[in-house]
Amino acid sequence: MRILDPAAADTGGAPPAGGMRTEADTARLQARIDQLEAHVQRLEQERSTLRWMAGHDALTGLANRRLFHALAPTLLRAEERSSAVLILDLNGFKPINDTFGHDAGDEVLCVIARRMGACLGDHLVARFGGDEFAALPSAPRPDAPEAWWHEVAASLSAAIAPPMNVAGRKLAVTASIGVVPASHPADLADLLRRADQAMFRAKRHARTTGRPGITWVVAGEGDGRAVMYEPAASPAIPPGPTAQAPAVPYRPGDPVWVHRDGMRRAGVVEGASEWAALVRYRYSDTGTMVDTMPADCLAIRAEADPHLDREPSDP
Repeated sequence: MRILDPAAADTGGAPPAGGMRTEADTARLQARIDQLEAHVQRLEQERSTLRWMAGHDALTGLANRRLFHALAPTLLRAEERSSAVLILDLNGFKPINDTFGHDAGDEVLCVIARRMGACLGDHLVARFGGDEFAALPSAPRPDAPEAWWHEVAASLSAAIAPPMNVAGRKLAVTASIGVVPASHPADLADLLRRADQAMFRAKRHARTTGRPGITWVVAGEGDGRAVMYEPAASPAIPPGPTAQAPAVPYRPGDPVWVHRDGMRRAGVVEGASEWAALVRYRYSDTGTMVDTMPADCLAIRAEADPHLDREPSDP
């Protein structure tokens, strides 16, 4: 097999005239090599980008469902410390998305993703889609208490709850969390199924008790029963004397009383769903914030509030 002179690449395989490589031939060869190296580098960058995109959520940068399913089984098998599968769904995200638009909703999701990453550190965190997230935390040490995940779930719930500045407004969401401690050997599909069921129980509990974001559930094994856990540091919201669930859903622009933390504050409905409302309300003499709360924490307000009612509600 005859090996051609590389310099013959531009001449159809024939060596330069006279068998000697000229300076022009060498320059053309070097230029061609530079072009090929640049092309290979672009292909490598594109391959790295495609590989990253295949395993990550484009909006938040977290792992996606595919990467979670790829990594979690190995982590569950390799963990010397106990682990837990966690499914999290946001309370109050839909009214924000519907009222302020998808750009505001996307920013909320990005903030929540950053808060989850900061709270859970190096543990696997993923966005499964919409406002649903998943995580696979492990115990802080091999001899950690059996219910070590209580503190993890409480810290995560507390990290998500603070108001955030989005589109010039203070918005807030909370989380319903389903947790299933992993046993050995662990079946990821079963853990995710039970954690998802636990999260929906937590969400129903939030709707009926007015405690969104401070309740999580551990699905029981075998019979599917669940146990509720509520942080003692987050007392239930005492309803006001007239804070009853409305016969009909609230509508944007309705003036309301907000009963929260034992106090009654004036507010205006920005958006509403069947069981919750997005409300702009006074949190100081001169400031307002926007938050999502159960409808049974609201009551129609007849008294005028000059700070809130002097301007129409923003779209």
